[in-house]
Amino acid sequence: MAARDWAVKKAASKILGPDERLVASCMANLPGTLKREGYYSALQNVVGIRFVDVAAEGGLPPKMNLAVTDRRVLLFEQSMLGRAKDLVAEIPIAQVAEARMLESGRAQVSVKVYNFAITFQGGVDLELESADKGGVSNVVGAINGRVRA
Repeated sequence: MAARDWAVKKAASKILGPDERLVASCMANLPGTLKREGYYSALQNVVGIRFVDVAAEGGLPPKMNLAVTDRRVLLFEQSMLGRAKDLVAEIPIAQVAEARMLESGRAQVSVKVYNFAITFQGGVDLELESADKGGVSNVVGAINGRVRA
């Protein structure tokens, strides 16, 4: 487990299955708050994604922690201190087609923001952004390593 996984370690440990291990994680935000409900609606049609009640009320939270295990992609709501709180969604790795860094990015108050996307088997994209380039690279690599295995 990498040092950057501190934010999801405790929350993930409560829901990991037998012999399931955390592979990579990063903090992730939706690119625009208006997209939140739209993404939630589109993702509801992807078979195998399980949303927890936290997300059911208003779509995905704008600030999240994303974790990749050897079996699933997990989305947690992010606390004010940056730690993972409640599980928002769990996605079997079999439902993911690929993950990729996107060309677009921007500087935001002198912090570079990196855009990335997770594409599901039905062609639905979940676009996210993060200031943690290393975390995004680890997450994209971890997902693609399991999808192509």
